[in-house]
Amino acid sequence: MKLLDNQHTKLLAKAMDVYSLRQKITASNVSNIDTPGYRKLSVSFEEELKKVSESSMSDDAVNSVQPEIVETDQKPVLEDELLEMADTQIRVQMVTRALRQNYELMRTGITGRTQ
Repeated sequence: MKLLDNQHTKLLAKAMDVYSLRQKITASNVSNIDTPGYRKLSVSFEEELKKVSESSMSDDAVNSVQPEIVETDQKPVLEDELLEMADTQIRVQMVTRALRQNYELMRTGITGRTQ
């Protein structure tokens, strides 16, 4: 059903998946801070999404955007990883609110009630 499975909802769902992956990668970085030779991993997503959104926001274009795990040449730093976790958590809350608002609008449209 297009109403429930629209492009906006798909994009928000993809963002939630990416933020979940980013939290796992950040946790891995934290747990390996003292591991000799370990290099920081990061998840890139937003730049690829920005490129796609500037050209086309079709279903195929949105589906083609995939997160990429990149190994950097840096050693992980605890303070930086904690900031990354906090930033990702804020992004998760923002996406959750957007999804909730989207479904509340649909409910209002269907039932005619705001509560």
